[in-house]
Amino acid sequence: MKNYCYKVLLSCLVFTSCVSTKTLKFSQKDDDIVRTESLKNFLDENKKPKVVLRVNESSMSVTEGEDNNYLFNAIENQLLASGFVVRDRQLFNQIIGNDENNIDYKQLKEKSDTDLIIELTKLDYQVIYETNKYYDHKDRERIASTTYSYQRYGASVEFKVVLINSNEFAGVYKFNYTPCLDGCVISKSLTEIQRERKKKMEEDKKGYEGVERDELEIFIKNATQKLVTEMRN
Repeated sequence: MKNYCYKVLLSCLVFTSCVSTKTLKFSQKDDDIVRTESLKNFLDENKKPKVVLRVNESSMSVTEGEDNNYLFNAIENQLLASGFVVRDRQLFNQIIGNDENNIDYKQLKEKSDTDLIIELTKLDYQVIYETNKYYDHKDRERIASTTYSYQRYGASVEFKVVLINSNEFAGVYKFNYTPCLDGCVISKSLTEIQRERKKKMEEDKKGYEGVERDELEIFIKNATQKLVTEMRN
């Protein structure tokens, strides 16, 4: 009996160890950047440009009623830290609203005292990364069964830049957050994770956030730093 119990205990420990040492890894998804020489030239001549952040909230993967101001503030703070003069986005929207739909960009520049519009055109923090591969405790690549796959949430953010004085479309910058670059230990099956998420959504009627809030804020800050660097290159 003792031998039997010992074998059962040993089997449980081995099974737990195998599960805990399965690791997911995804490769970094490339950023997508289209820029113009005129923007670089403008920033070469204007070391402290005056910018405003505009937000297209209809293009965001957010749950109804969710507050994303902490992300918008993170972008503006990073722009400030990078030497930009940041205008109040609500005041800028008021100026545009007062002019209805007939916007003269030269007048807009004078009224708002702004050089660049940086528009947050898309934010998606429910980008699914999927694979049927994992790595064992010796970092050897393994393949799951043909009917099974692992999923994790990533994110992407896209900015559009406009030079107000010339009403010139000056660039599009898309940055990606890829999960598990350094490896994520699998502690539960995907079916169990999905069951728990579904249960939570049904209980509190709030959408699952995708990428966690802290990770998302770090990603947005890093993406804004990369945006500034790419704009100036």
